[in-house]
Order: sequence, then structure tokens, then C-alpha cells
Amino acid sequence: MSLDLPLHPGIVHYPIALLVAGAVASLVYEWRQVPWLRYWGTVSLLAGWLLTILALITGLVEKNAIPAGAPAEQVANQHTTAMFTMWILYGLALYWRYRWRDDMQSGHRRLIWATLLILATLILLLAGHLGGTLVYELGVGVK
Repeated sequence: MSLDLPLHPGIVHYPIALLVAGAVASLVYEWRQVPWLRYWGTVSLLAGWLLTILALITGLVEKNAIPAGAPAEQVANQHTTAMFTMWILYGLALYWRYRWRDDMQSGHRRLIWATLLILATLILLLAGHLGGTLVYELGVGVK
């Protein structure tokens, strides 16, 4: 099943922007302790994480339009795997931020949380590149 109007490309940029901006704001907060950055970072991460669900669903629906064995299929599988991995890592970062909300000053907790955010963001950027490859090099979703 394929959607007549591809929704995925119109949706994906919002969670990407929110997740990257939220990660940067949250990491800067831990370094500079600017109070509004903690709030803004957390809200952005949560909003981006939730919007990613919609992006994942529309992406999976539109992925079905790729013919089996097409060159784009392997790239689409890598893109999907990276996006699910990123979503899980951001989810863990949000969970630990909530769980450790009153005690993030502990060195190992801060390191675990920051590592999750950085790793999730790097995977997000890689997955975004793969998505761009699907569209701009392999012509997926372009009529």
C-alpha cells in the first residue's frame, strides 16, 4: 500500500529539527546551567520523539512502494533500522533524564545520558542522509 500523497517527506523534518535542537539545548544546559535550556531541551526532545512515531509509520507505509530487489530496498532497510535505533536511544535518554531528574550531577549518570543523546543524534544524522539518498539519488517517492 502506498499513499497517493507522500506524507513521510513532509513530516520527517519536524522531528529531526526538534530532536537535534533538543539534544543541543540539553547538552548545553548541562555545561552552562541556563535554566530555560533544560526545559526547552526536554520539551523539544519529547515532542520530536513523539512526532517520530508518525514519521516511522508513514515511512513504513511508503517503504512498501519500493519494489522488492530494487537498489533502493537495501538503503531503505538501513534507513529504517537506523531510525528505529535512534528512536530507542532518544527514548532511553528521555527516560533516564526523567528518572535522574533530581540527581544528574553524578558523573556517570551525566555521561550515560550525554552519550545516549550524542549517539542518537549521530545516528539520526546518518539516517537522514540515507533518507536523502533514497529521494535525491534513487528517486524514491519522486514521480
